[in-house]
Amino acid sequence: MPEYENILLDIDDAVATITLNRPEKLNAMSRELVAEFFAALRELRHGDDVRVIRIKANGRAFCAGYDLTPQRGAFSWKPNQRRGDRAADLGESRIALDREGLRDNVERWLWMWSYRKPIVAQVHGYCLAGGGELIGACDIVFAAHDARFGHPAGRALGVPPITCMWPVKIGMLKTKELLFTGDMIDGREAERLGMVNHAVDADQLDETTLAFCRRIAQLPLDMLTIHKHATNRWFEEAGLRTAAYASGDFDAIAHEAPSIAEWSRIAKESGLKSALAWRDQPFGDGWGAKTPPPPAPPAS
Repeated sequence: MPEYENILLDIDDAVATITLNRPEKLNAMSRELVAEFFAALRELRHGDDVRVIRIKANGRAFCAGYDLTPQRGAFSWKPNQRRGDRAADLGESRIALDREGLRDNVERWLWMWSYRKPIVAQVHGYCLAGGGELIGACDIVFAAHDARFGHPAGRALGVPPITCMWPVKIGMLKTKELLFTGDMIDGREAERLGMVNHAVDADQLDETTLAFCRRIAQLPLDMLTIHKHATNRWFEEAGLRTAAYASGDFDAIAHEAPSIAEWSRIAKESGLKSALAWRDQPFGDGWGAKTPPPPAPPAS
């Protein structure tokens, strides 16, 4: 079994648990974490011994989004400059190069959506932006009552590449409300809306999720796979894959907006925390609150 630095992998009978393990960064997705996460999924994909994948996280949060720090970020906090420089080197347009990278990201999540084994997420603390994309590609989601879901990055940084998952799960009207405001909801509301299957007390989350994983692992893998793909096919025929790729295209367009340029300028001149405060200040929450929750997420 390969050794990982940013995740933990444990196999207990038919249930494999992948644990996001960057607690000091609220499990923000760095390039390295993303690479290791999908490497673990590829490792677990074959064979019938493992029939269910559980995803959880160490620390105070499930996943605060993509790591936006310049050293380890999955996506640069200076997107216009980075894409512009690389596009010039390759003789390509900036937006075309951005679109290509975003489509690669969409394809990763769709590959996970089509994974042959059920994937169950166990969410506590923050589940924001890229964390929402991760659970969007899962089959079942359990959450703590006080977990926090949302896409605050939509206030300045574009469209979540698999936005299509929200209308499917919570409906068009609520999707627009959450994207227009960047507001967060708790686990109870997420359960009521259908964003998660079950919300439970935080001290019962691990036990409840693992018990469910063990329960469904009683089914033969071929039956689990058939149930999953038959259900997924309905949504794919309704246009889910097309909408996912379109979201990536819209995100590339959004990255040319003036708000992105301003975000990049503030982040470059004053740092990431200042850029987050600029983003949230008009809403009076997050980093823009008078007393932001210390320490606030290092990612959006």
